[in-house]
Amino acid sequence: MKRISILISLTIIVSLIISSCSSTATYAQELQLERTAIQNYIKREGINVISSLPAKNTKWGDKDYLLTSDGLYFHLVDTGYIAYKGDTLEQNDKVVARYCEFTLNVPSDTTFNSLSVLENAFPSTFHYGVTGESCTAFQEAVYYMKRNGSSAKLIIPSKIGFYASDTQAATPYGYILNIKIQK
Repeated sequence: MKRISILISLTIIVSLIISSCSSTATYAQELQLERTAIQNYIKREGINVISSLPAKNTKWGDKDYLLTSDGLYFHLVDTGYIAYKGDTLEQNDKVVARYCEFTLNVPSDTTFNSLSVLENAFPSTFHYGVTGESCTAFQEAVYYMKRNGSSAKLIIPSKIGFYASDTQAATPYGYILNIKIQK
């Protein structure tokens, strides 16, 4: 009887050891890999990370990316235009977004592209300031873009991006984002 209980105990211990030696990364490990991927991309692209917005009416440096408190890396490419009052972003305005999503890997891979009307006739839309209609990063980026016809480049960590459809939960992406504002 003693041997049977020892055999059962050993079987349970061996089962626990085998199941704990899984090759699946923990979420903490995935987040560390995500941070490493972002830092490698920044280094590879020669990006200059800044901590505050450039002065008003100052042109952004070609490689200057603002790192926000939420973790968004934001680079304003084109300030857009103000032809009339409706060209400036306000709460609940409809934002028509065309964007290109790409991986930060080497080589980079485009995972979605709606920049061209020929490739994708229907742009994404959401309302500024309305939770749940877009990812947190797009809401924040649009806040900095502010004007009709503006364009930006983004590096978005998973925690403020779209829900990942791939196997890794913590996958960062790069974006080129163009917006139009509709009242």
